[in-house]
Amino acid sequence: MVLLGAQADLLAKAMDVASLRQMVIASNVANVNTPGYRQREVAFEEALSKAIAKDDMRSALAVEPEIVFGTGTATRADGNNVDIDREMTNLTKNTLLFRTASQILAVQLRMMRSAITGR
Repeated sequence: MVLLGAQADLLAKAMDVASLRQMVIASNVANVNTPGYRQREVAFEEALSKAIAKDDMRSALAVEPEIVFGTGTATRADGNNVDIDREMTNLTKNTLLFRTASQILAVQLRMMRSAITGR
């Protein structure tokens, strides 16, 4: 993006990851009663944290989300391990993350527009 710098690029990346996570959660919810379906999730934040800890913004921006099979939920007799309550919680959390990132980015864009126009 390179519009407002690394912070804006990270916010845009966070929004892209949140969009992907939304699709993965929707898939999990849609398959809550599908025998043998295994819950999926998006792995991203841990890899991003490690890249940021190295203080290398290029590698942080290069981190890509990965769709992985989720762990930690009990598998039912039909082989499905989707917990609808957990998915709804993840959906709410993801929505808040997306909204927060988009609002911060909008503020940065308004500040940039104000600096350019002098208003």
